[in-house]
Amino acid sequence: MIGAGRHANNALYPAIVESGLELAAVCARTPEHARSTAQRWGAARHYTSIDDMLAREDLDGVVIAVPAAEYRPLVARCVQAAVPVFCEKPGGQSAEELSELAGLAAAAECEVVVGYMKRFAPAYRRAVGLIRSPGFGTPSLAHFSFTMGRIDEYLADPRHYLIDNPVHMIDLARYLVGELRDISAVVNTIPDVGISVSLVARAEGGAVCSFDFCTTASFAHRGESAEVYGHGSAVHVDNVDTCIHRPVDGPAQVWRPNYTLPIPENSGLTTMGFIPALHHFRDVVAGVAVNESDLESAARTLQTTERLWQQVSAAISCGEAESR
Repeated sequence: MIGAGRHANNALYPAIVESGLELAAVCARTPEHARSTAQRWGAARHYTSIDDMLAREDLDGVVIAVPAAEYRPLVARCVQAAVPVFCEKPGGQSAEELSELAGLAAAAECEVVVGYMKRFAPAYRRAVGLIRSPGFGTPSLAHFSFTMGRIDEYLADPRHYLIDNPVHMIDLARYLVGELRDISAVVNTIPDVGISVSLVARAEGGAVCSFDFCTTASFAHRGESAEVYGHGSAVHVDNVDTCIHRPVDGPAQVWRPNYTLPIPENSGLTTMGFIPALHHFRDVVAGVAVNESDLESAARTLQTTERLWQQVSAAISCGEAESR
């Protein structure tokens, strides 16, 4: 594992342990962080140099969680060493950078899975199965929302906000209904409070898609939602853990984990998709699964989000983003 930041310690290290994978070594910027993180999560060894770690360890794979601007050299170095990589989303700082890495990985025949973990969350896996079932029909309408509380770094850099958080729903839209085009956005910026963005787009199969993103909500309440309509049927994933199927005839069918049972299937890290994403990485490396979240797909997600950012930045620069 490369990285010892807050997100890595809150989500990825515990997911690695809970997933049954063996954490062989930790690599971090400073000896103190590397040592303490290795001790906390049970790694036998720690490093401050990726080259030292790759040279001394016999690794089946590397998990990377670092700031977006730092992925490229780390992923490229692992690929050069023929070590498969699981990197947290977005996996790089631009679509162009990800496309370049995809070319390197393809030439080296080295697998890289980008951690858009919501693709692997059980509720979304149920949703995609329903959407692709014969009776659902071609998606005709879809709506996605991702709301959160104030984070000061997003106030200072709205592009970072879009690439760091709503990018999840752009990727999910691509996963559930197809590639997006004809993007149009409306923006509301509130000084010292946050930003709100609504956009519409069309999916490749014809579905009309709408999105609502904001940093003006609360972290204490419901954060995300996705709803897709077919030809009479609909499926709704509410707050990542609940999948509601509304068939054309008959009552709604609701699935959610049974949190009263303390088993792996009902853990929060499984519900959010972190553990299933790591299991997918394991299976891809073992050659028993096809990579469902590779660098080329991640590049298309980032390319779509960059088109959204062009709309948002143009609105802000032209004074069209209403401020209150």
